[in-house]
Amino acid sequence: MGRKTNSLDNIMSNTIRDNESGCLLYMGRLDEDGYSRISLQGKMGLGSQVVFKLSYGAIPEGYQVDHICHVRRCVEPSHLRVLTHRQNVIHIKAYMEKRHQRIKQLIETYPQISQCPLLITLADLEALWDCGSIANVKERLLTMSRAYPEEFFYERFEAGGSKPAVYAIGIHASLIDKLSNEDALRETPVEDIMTLVA
Repeated sequence: MGRKTNSLDNIMSNTIRDNESGCLLYMGRLDEDGYSRISLQGKMGLGSQVVFKLSYGAIPEGYQVDHICHVRRCVEPSHLRVLTHRQNVIHIKAYMEKRHQRIKQLIETYPQISQCPLLITLADLEALWDCGSIANVKERLLTMSRAYPEEFFYERFEAGGSKPAVYAIGIHASLIDKLSNEDALRETPVEDIMTLVA
């Protein structure tokens, strides 16, 4: 008996919907970077690529599948698009700049965060960062902790009753220094960065 060919319905049956962000979170195998890994026709590949192919057809030569939502395990077809390598690098650079800006905003608004953890609700963070939803704030926190595992941390605490949960967020002084030093790099024109990546 031959191997069963993976179908879009089969893949989607292994997901859960995040109602706030609209993401379909793949609950199967993930790689070390948090990207879904899905088999198609006997070959293991990135879930976003597999779902894109099953939903829209072949990925054009010279293009890469990008998550509009920035959620690596998301396989919602409407959250996937194709970009050239250059467009993807620019998109990633813009996303990283936003991440740095959010951390700086947090530091500027709550300067004590470099000395001791800050207790804050997701609603307060959403208002500060203008993320569009609480689910997006959770994803930003996770992304920041993955990007800076030794320098940015957070932990959720239940407040009890009808009070919202609070998050303890800490930023190591070395991250503050790192962000200050990266400001000079961020002023480098995109064309110069593309030379380094191409």
